[in-house]
Amino acid sequence: MSTFQILAIAGALALVGCGKKKEQLRSAMPGMQGMPGMMMRSDSLMPMMRADLDSLARMPSQSASRILQAHEAMASRMLDAMGSDMTMMNMRPASAWTALVDSVKQDLAELPSLSGRALETRVKAHEQRMRRLLDMHGAMMHKR
Repeated sequence: MSTFQILAIAGALALVGCGKKKEQLRSAMPGMQGMPGMMMRSDSLMPMMRADLDSLARMPSQSASRILQAHEAMASRMLDAMGSDMTMMNMRPASAWTALVDSVKQDLAELPSLSGRALETRVKAHEQRMRRLLDMHGAMMHKR
């Protein structure tokens, strides 16, 4: 079993174990998110996405090419969830948000065709863009 698979399973188990407590905490602390007690779709994916990015950042480029399909699927779910959160909150995307999302989508489309140094460089840049996107989304959701 690969390190990525182990991290994904551990992340999923941790989320299942603490999901109810997190929801109870949110409803007990109104105003901590967009609307009292509201769970954002992206909230449950954030820890797994960050673990995936940590794993991607530590992997040599020759190994990264093997997990890109799983990363692309997770990143796509994350982008969909963030878009859903924004729609639910009646938020219009800022131009900086749209540009960053477009760059991430371009990375996801082009990464599978890269290898060697080009893959290594692009994976590092993609990982940084994804982290900025996660941070930006978190800031937008907690401001409301």
